[in-house]
Amino acid sequence: FDTLSYSAGPLPEQQLADSRLEAPVLVLYGEQDPWTPPARVRALERFAAVQRVVPLPGVGHCPHDEAPGTVNPLVLDFVRACAAR
Repeated sequence: FDTLSYSAGPLPEQQLADSRLEAPVLVLYGEQDPWTPPARVRALERFAAVQRVVPLPGVGHCPHDEAPGTVNPLVLDFVRACAAR
């Protein structure tokens, strides 16, 4: 079951392909996510806005809930790097 395709909203691929997107994107995903295929997440690297795709070992579908001690520093570092540009 692929939750990315099941979503009621726009798919990540649709959002990332939007030419109006000017913000850099960080993608974090749990390697143990039972619903989202890792290959599909890694394929998001093909979009220009995606700066990094980071797998999180031992983490499932909700990295921000399951591993905030890992996720939060990655997000903060990314935001700081973007702000420094």
